Amino acid sequence: MCEACTEIETRFEAVAKAAAPLGSRLPRVRDPVLGGWIAKQMHALLRNITAGHCALDVVIGEGLDALNVGRRAMDLSYSNIGDYAREELGINASTATKMARLARRLRDRPLVREAVRQGELTARKAEIIAPVAVGDDQARWILIGKAETVRSLNARVKAPADPDEEKWVNLCADVSPEQLPTLDEGLRLAGVIVGATATKMQRLNAWAEEFQSSHPAPPDERADDVLFIAEDDLEPLKKHLEDENHQWAGLAAVQPLKAPHSNEEIDPWRIHAELKQHLEKRNRWDDVFGHVAMLFKQSRAWELLGFASFGHYCEEQLGMAERTVMQRIALERSLSRIPLLRRALREKRISYEKARIIARHAQGEEVQGWIEKAETMTCVALRRAMQDKDEAQMCARGTFSAWMTVSVAEVVKAAFRAARAAAKRWLSAGECLVALAEHFIETWRAQLKQANTLQRRVRARDKHFCQVPGCSRAAVHAHHIKPRSQGGSDDPENLISLCAAHHLFGIHGGRMRVTGTAPDKLVWEFGLRRSYVAA
Repeated sequence: MCEACTEIETRFEAVAKAAAPLGSRLPRVRDPVLGGWIAKQMHALLRNITAGHCALDVVIGEGLDALNVGRRAMDLSYSNIGDYAREELGINASTATKMARLARRLRDRPLVREAVRQGELTARKAEIIAPVAVGDDQARWILIGKAETVRSLNARVKAPADPDEEKWVNLCADVSPEQLPTLDEGLRLAGVIVGATATKMQRLNAWAEEFQSSHPAPPDERADDVLFIAEDDLEPLKKHLEDENHQWAGLAAVQPLKAPHSNEEIDPWRIHAELKQHLEKRNRWDDVFGHVAMLFKQSRAWELLGFASFGHYCEEQLGMAERTVMQRIALERSLSRIPLLRRALREKRISYEKARIIARHAQGEEVQGWIEKAETMTCVALRRAMQDKDEAQMCARGTFSAWMTVSVAEVVKAAFRAARAAAKRWLSAGECLVALAEHFIETWRAQLKQANTLQRRVRARDKHFCQVPGCSRAAVHAHHIKPRSQGGSDDPENLISLCAAHHLFGIHGGRMRVTGTAPDKLVWEFGLRRSYVAA
């Protein structure tokens, strides 16, 4: 083992031993001095855990970036590293893409890359300074990054907000059974325009924009804020607390951990094996991190340490987005509530990503059944099955629900105001949605008549998704399972929907093969080009 790996293992044993006595809840403490001392000890433990977790994230990001070169991910049967990370590593696709993007940026910034690998600069700060820390300016920006907070560094660089960290809100409205077909038709037509694989949020956004194109929205009277979660502006408070606490100089300093050495392989199967090894270690850290972070959040320890919010603490001290930490805390709560799920996770029957999907959607006696299904399903197939189940339950309850980002929520709220102004009366959220859907259908139905071709019927049968296991891309091609040159027919049983990458570089590139009959009796063969030579 390399020296960095030995240090990580030694630190893990120490933090695991320290976290072992912690129960599911910390005792209530009335003495502020004692409470402050406990908060500082929890902070020191959490920082040590984060140091190891982030060190492994660095080398995993470099491995994912290596797979992103050429067609290496395709050799492993995946069209992009997001799908690969979700299915093979159990890491969220957007998280994996962000890790690889940072590693790619740091290739041309050797000083910043080394500072991140040594643990002297967090990945969050490296992302912020990457656009400006180039050439001879790298050393100066590294020093600035070490000395300043994330908030002040963002202000100095004038970095744009990360779209992956935008807050999400939920819209839930009561809709009568007679109105549900109208909403379904509106969603279908929006899918034709935006794309068959578009999310419900994207389709609602299309409704709202189309309605406002002919019905301008009146000024915001804040009468519909009850539908969405309001955002609070904490920037002035964050700055005040940073100055008041001298950037939290009194908190315990934690010795950084170096990232393990990367072998810089070019063979995708060797990169995959190396990533699997690092992931095993990361999962052990992640298990301890989720438990300690949940206790820290429950006890509101960040208030005693002088932070404006839990998100403020995560960003400044852990170098992680609040959304990332909250997702892990939510999973930890679900694992505590559902012992079956924790057992399946520890027995490696399911990955962290599958556990997160099941915890979010399944309840009670359903869990065992979904765990058994998850063992034979890909993450993307499991997520789609869960979404179909939720949609069916919402239809039965007569509700319409959709998660959306705050920016899309503002567009929908403006469309609701426009719908109420056009009707000249107050409309409920459900009535507003029906008005938007009816307007969209009336505008686009006549213009979206499509020829009923064989390829369209095949893609509709496959729900417009690429049928390669684990692929999340939209289908754009129909592939003949048995080629016509070999006597294959144009029957639907001989056609399968594929994305362009898997069709051209996977099937016809000789990396994979499919046989059988569509849609349910297919046999996939992967890894057909195992000998790998760098071009």
